Amino acid sequence: MDVKRYVLGNTIIKYLIHDTKRVIMLMLPKDAEHLGKEPWNTPNFKGYDARAKYMHAWDMGLLAHFHTSDAQLSRNGITMKNSQAELNMKLESQEYICEGGKAEIITKLANDIGYVIIHSLTYYEGLRGFEIETRFENHSGRDTTLEMLTSFSLDNLSVFQEDDAPNCYNLHRFYGGWSMEGKHSCMPIEELSLEKSWFGAQSPSEKFGCMGSYPVNRYFPTAAFEDKKAGVFWAAQLANNSTWQMELTRNRDTFSFSGGLGDNDFCGWSKCIKDGEGFSAPKAYVATVMGDIYDACNALCDMQKAAYYNCGEENLAITYNEFCTTWGYPTQERMLSLSNALDDCNVKYMVIDAGWCKKGSQQDSNGEWNIDKTIFPDMRALSRELKLKGMKLGIWFEFEVTTKGSPMFEADFDEMHLKHNGYVVKNNGFRSYWDFRRKDVQEYLTERVIEFLKEYEIGYIKVDYNGDIGKAVDGTESGPENLRQHLAAVRDFFKKLKEEIPDLVIENCASGGHRSEPSMMEVSTLTSFSDVHEGVEIPYVAANMHCLMFPAQELIWAVLHEDDSRERLIYSLAATFMGRMCLSGDVDMLNPQQKEILKNATEFYDSLDNIILNGDTKIYGNRGRNMRYPQGTQVFVRATKNEMLVVCHGFENAGDKIEITIPDGFAISKTFYSEKISVKGQKLVIDKMNDFTAEAVLLER
Repeated sequence: MDVKRYVLGNTIIKYLIHDTKRVIMLMLPKDAEHLGKEPWNTPNFKGYDARAKYMHAWDMGLLAHFHTSDAQLSRNGITMKNSQAELNMKLESQEYICEGGKAEIITKLANDIGYVIIHSLTYYEGLRGFEIETRFENHSGRDTTLEMLTSFSLDNLSVFQEDDAPNCYNLHRFYGGWSMEGKHSCMPIEELSLEKSWFGAQSPSEKFGCMGSYPVNRYFPTAAFEDKKAGVFWAAQLANNSTWQMELTRNRDTFSFSGGLGDNDFCGWSKCIKDGEGFSAPKAYVATVMGDIYDACNALCDMQKAAYYNCGEENLAITYNEFCTTWGYPTQERMLSLSNALDDCNVKYMVIDAGWCKKGSQQDSNGEWNIDKTIFPDMRALSRELKLKGMKLGIWFEFEVTTKGSPMFEADFDEMHLKHNGYVVKNNGFRSYWDFRRKDVQEYLTERVIEFLKEYEIGYIKVDYNGDIGKAVDGTESGPENLRQHLAAVRDFFKKLKEEIPDLVIENCASGGHRSEPSMMEVSTLTSFSDVHEGVEIPYVAANMHCLMFPAQELIWAVLHEDDSRERLIYSLAATFMGRMCLSGDVDMLNPQQKEILKNATEFYDSLDNIILNGDTKIYGNRGRNMRYPQGTQVFVRATKNEMLVVCHGFENAGDKIEITIPDGFAISKTFYSEKISVKGQKLVIDKMNDFTAEAVLLER
């Protein structure tokens, strides 16, 4: 067994090359390398003993998994991994390139048929995770149909155990769900029925994902495998805005943790790869750490920093969105009134939400995108007046769809819309979807959206998306592949927005959090964290999302009303300190005492740029599992080496005092209505919180 070893940051990357030229990759935290075993050196047993408690059966695994329609020995109704074609892949070359703070390992595999896999692992100096890209190429002399290709595959988990490790492994996942985003689930592999049987030759699998155009629906495309005895996690996140899957497969004594596009068994996906051509799976981010699930997720979220800096702003500006103020009845006069009320709150973006096309209409008659002049008689004048205040005008679009009431929704435009089995796709009978693969659709939306933004000098666009197309649409390929191509073109239109208007701030919203995945966050400045808006569960959801996205992009709402108590205002505003502050509500009707609380909140928030951009997050406390009726106390801690932000929310039955061990030398430097939080040596102490109250402090070393 030949071993190629690379040290990249705090991670060891090993490529094990068998005598047959079969290759696998191991990722190990540097601090845990010495704990690793060598199960491949375990003596082979000559026969199976059904009475033996342990029968070592190490499976070498693979660097990547794929399946073609001509593959053999793979379809078993459980997994499409381990076809004969992929088992015969052999190492052709490996290249290591290191320059400019970037290191890349490119591994090329091929088999006798003429199929080629090019696996690229990239490390960026200073980041704790890795980017993986996997490409399939067909050099067989004939066309072939690809039915599965992984973006990443972490096989041979875990090298820290010599046997099949009963009661040792957990699978971590994160649930989606409208206004209930990000709930963390940890399940032992025994609960998933993935323990090894006495014979050990079967390949049981837990396959999960999302089908359709909501990439965050039942699950987020983020998961982790834990060896709890070794204290090591392997975590992965897919960057894909269409159907995806992840799969944890038992391979005798080890596991294969992989993910990519939904395969043929999962959703019916296939793609014809002509001779001499290829196909690349979506990017994936992976990381391995010693620690806990928060350490693993912090490392993954690191990988989103570069994309944010490519389309982010110089500072973490405050947004105001009027939706929870007018509820679909915005007017030019009210926008000015609201902006006047925010003059001393350092708000930069004033966003008009749904209802500007047709008075009193939030979702219907969309497609033409003409301003209703009875409610916005001079939008350019509004934009310029806000600029004099140091603000930028923002506006809501749902430009991927047309809705009932618009002429664009009618039969004359059917050819420009997505179809399934020959019929125009209609969500709940009143929403249809432009086909972004078409040139005429691109040209129409360039005129109606991009030119509109330029004409009215608009600096911020909230892009909403309030329906799921389903897993398949018509076209020249399989239905799921046609959908993938359409959604890739949608993403390209986001990129075009930024290319045409470089200073434009783009908010990625899909009924709140249904597109909170890296490929869409990569082409957006901000991402809506949820549609929860006003519920008491906002702090719960906002904290959840720190496991899943870079918080400098996490837009968190605080809806303020004139009848809000002091406690409620503080509770709502404190939640926004976890990410990007987004205000809404009747800010022009607040009394002087309420305005003072708002002003104090914006001043406290203005001191958090560095810690939001550069900190790591952990959640402490005793909060309950029900997000809609939260109980207990949540203690949110985001820390750098020299700063620490603590945001506490007491829910119903907040519970007793909480103590958290912190590094030595921290002291409170700034507070937001704090009475319960103190520091005593190396202890952060939170006294018993009152129900539905909040407070925050900033600590410095």
